This record gives sequence, C-alpha cells and structure tokens, in this order.
Amino acid sequence: MLPPVLALFFVLLPIQPIYSLAINSSSVSYAPGTSDLSAATNSTAADSCDDIHTCRTLYSIVQTCLATIFACVWVAVHRNISGPKPRDTRSSNVVIRATQWLWVKILDQRQSIVVFVVTLIAPEWVLAWAIRQAIRARKLAKELEEARTHATKIWTRDGEERPNGQKTAEIAEIAEDEENRTTSVSLRSGSDDELPLIERRAPSRAMSNSPHATHLENQIEWTRAESVAKLDQAWTVAHAFFITMGGYHGYNKNGPLYPLDPDTVISLVKDGKLVPPTTEELSDKSKGDVLSKGIAILQTIWFVVQCIARLAEHLPLTNLEVMTLAYTVMTVAMYITWWDKPLNISCAIRVPAVPYSATSTAPSDDIWEWIGGYVLGALDNDVDLRSLRRVPTFWAGQPDVDDVSHADYVALPVAMAFGAVHCIAWSYPFTSHIALLMWRVSAIAIVAVPAGILLTFLLMGPLGFDNVASILALIFIPIGIPLYICARIILLIFSFSTLTSLSRAIYQTVQWTEFIPHI
Repeated sequence: MLPPVLALFFVLLPIQPIYSLAINSSSVSYAPGTSDLSAATNSTAADSCDDIHTCRTLYSIVQTCLATIFACVWVAVHRNISGPKPRDTRSSNVVIRATQWLWVKILDQRQSIVVFVVTLIAPEWVLAWAIRQAIRARKLAKELEEARTHATKIWTRDGEERPNGQKTAEIAEIAEDEENRTTSVSLRSGSDDELPLIERRAPSRAMSNSPHATHLENQIEWTRAESVAKLDQAWTVAHAFFITMGGYHGYNKNGPLYPLDPDTVISLVKDGKLVPPTTEELSDKSKGDVLSKGIAILQTIWFVVQCIARLAEHLPLTNLEVMTLAYTVMTVAMYITWWDKPLNISCAIRVPAVPYSATSTAPSDDIWEWIGGYVLGALDNDVDLRSLRRVPTFWAGQPDVDDVSHADYVALPVAMAFGAVHCIAWSYPFTSHIALLMWRVSAIAIVAVPAGILLTFLLMGPLGFDNVASILALIFIPIGIPLYICARIILLIFSFSTLTSLSRAIYQTVQWTEFIPHI
C-alpha cells in the first residue's frame, strides 16, 4: 500500500521542473528588511550554483525531507495490534480472491494510517501516548514477574508434595505419558495468529475419572511448560508492551471474543495458567529490530547534521526542511520511549476465554469533559474491552492518573521544543507579507498552546484539580485545540507551497571541507 507521504510527494513533483536550477526572474518573494545576510548569501550562491554537480536540486531536497518524515512518522510509531482478521472464505474466482486479499491488507494498515495522520498533525500528542504506554509497561513488567514468582512457588516444589498429594516426579511421568498420547504440540511461533502458551489438551480417560482432574491437568500443563524451559523466561518490558498493545486475545469455539486487559493477564500468570513466550519468539513476531531501528535513526541523524552544517555556513533551509527538522525532535523521543515495544505485530496470541478482571467506569455525558479526557489521555479506564474486537488505537493499558500526568509533564516540554524549531524560518522569504505573518503566528501558537496547558498543570496544586479542569474545559479545549490544529495545517501547507519560489542560496551545497581542521 502506498504510504500517504509518498502520495503527497508525487502530487508535489510538478510544482517546479525537478532538475532545473533556474529561478523565474519575474517572481518576487517577500523577505523582511533585516535579511541582509541572506541577500549576501544569495549573491554568493549565484556564482557557485552554475554547476548542477555542485548544487542541490529540488528533487533531492524533497526526497530527503520525505524520507526523513517517513522515518520519523511512519517507521518510528509503534501501533497497537489490529483486530482479528475475518475468516478467509475461499473463492474460485481469481478477481474475488485478489479483492479479498487487498481488502484484508487495507484493514491491516488502517490503524497505521490513522496514527500516521495524527502524528503529522499532533506528534506531541502521540508522544504523550507513547510515554503513558511506556510507564504502564514498566510497572506491568514488575507485576507480571511478581505473579510468575508466586506461581512458581506454588507449582514448582522439588521433592515436596503438590497440593493434591502427588510429587514432582509423578507429575512429570504423567506429563510424559500425556505427551506420548497426543500426536503433536502446536508450536507455531511463526504463524499468523497463534503462539504457544501452556498448551491446552483434552485429558485422558484416566485423568477424567480422577477427583482432582482439573487440578491435575493444570499441574501437567505446568510441568510440560517447565520441560521446554518456558518457566525460565521472565516477563520483560517487551512482554508488558505486548500486553498493552492487545497481544492476548480471548477465543472460544465460535471465534475471537475480546482482547485481554493487563489485570486479566496478571491473574492468569498468578494462577499458573499462562507463561510468557520466549524473547526469541516475541522478537520473531516483531517487524523491527535493532538494525532496522538503527537505520531509521541514522537517516534522522544524518538529516540533522546536514541542517546544522547549512546553518553553520549561513546557508538557508527550506520551510520543508525546517518542518522536517522539527519532526526529528519527536522521533528521538519516540524511539527512546518505544525502544522495547514490538513493532507492527499484526496478530494477537490466542488464549481460551477467561472471566474478565478489569472494571470500567461509565463515560462522562459532558462532551467537553470527554474531549478533555481524550486529549489528556485519561479515558483508558472508561474503555470496556469486552465489547471490542481490538484495543483502541491510542490505548495505553489503563495507566494510573498520576502516570497520565507524568506523561504530560514530559511530553509538553518536548512539544514546545517541536514548535520552537519552526521559528528558524522566522525571517525567511515568503511570497507575501501575509504568508510571513501566518507562519510566525502559527509557530507561536504551537509553542503557546502546550506551554499554557503545562502552566495549568503546574497550578493544579495551588488551584485544585476541579478548578484546573474548568480552565482546561473553558479555554484550552474549545479555543486552544482548534487553534493548534489550524496552526499545524498552515505550517504543513506553507512548507510545501514555498517550494515554488526558492532563492538560489537554497540550492548551494555544504562545503564539508570547511569543517576539516587545516592550516
């Protein structure tokens, strides 16, 4: 599927002849009167950009920016797991099969497209979601390890009797007999929809007649997991991320039911009914590794180095490069936050349906309160996963209220830095004075709105939570959020529209030899 950023790229290609460096002498750009340095640079660039081999082209500028935006937005964002795929109804018609295959692929990328668009408009909001999910995952990993330790103490007692009077050796012997009785173990870590936990099997006739059949079956399954070294696998932060992104899905004989919430998973682990997949199995399901993430980071770092070098040589950047540079601020923060989160997993692990542990609160009837809670990421506890086929797109695993606040405290300063980068183009030439003012006002707005929300949070202690909520509901939600969205859209539009009238200094390349120490 063609990513939206590439579609936008092909739309913008006809703006100007790609390989032409000639500037239309009839086009006049507005620049503030204080840009004498820029004029001097343009004069110098005019003498040094006659050779295409020593100058940049519009194609190379746009290509580099879009590749970096792709790395920043499409690759860096780790989405939650999409819902179970519909049952594959085979058809003899080739066209119908191809259409069904294409439709499934589109549905699989639907969440990615939604997250991509939201990240383009409000990357700091996506960063806050990432931080909330990371905080929840780290706490959840500790809770899961405590539950695993509890289960191990109960089920694994070398030389001691089990709760129903049988010993470890006896249980192991029964488990071996059951292993020989069954034909195979479903161990399909590379399949699309299943990864083994403690594999459930029908008990033998001898076991069914036992008064302790259910308990004995649980012991046998635990011993079988122990025999393949599953019990040695600790619950890591990556496993916790996997749970918060909807990694376990309850099934019955009729098909998928609902994703399991973290509390339900903890309960299963504590009862000895669930062991984690190995780190290798989890990595196999993830579409990202250190190499792929490292390449994306190197692409981002190289772009930042180029921008810094141009500014050091007093060479201007295009507005598109300024906007792309701002996205790199978010990319670094997202990669740090989501480093342990599996990337682009399409299918959850199937588990037998179990009683639901989590409780949800009724959503507020006040529309502004609901919008405010959604913007601040405080609605996870209002979600009832039992009524859903997948976790919500921006679900963070039901973090505590304090964790939500801590995430906002971290994300808002980064959001202010993101907006401040746009001020690099404060004195750049624009096609009109109105366009220049719109860029400046928009840059100020995307700094001021996060700053205002952060200031409101800091006043929560002296003013009280209810008063702060009222301020957010009366000012920042009905006014600040629409203002912020409009400002982001304006900056996006001008980042591309200004490519129609670039100064010759834009095309001058960095002289890297100037940065090499020499006498």
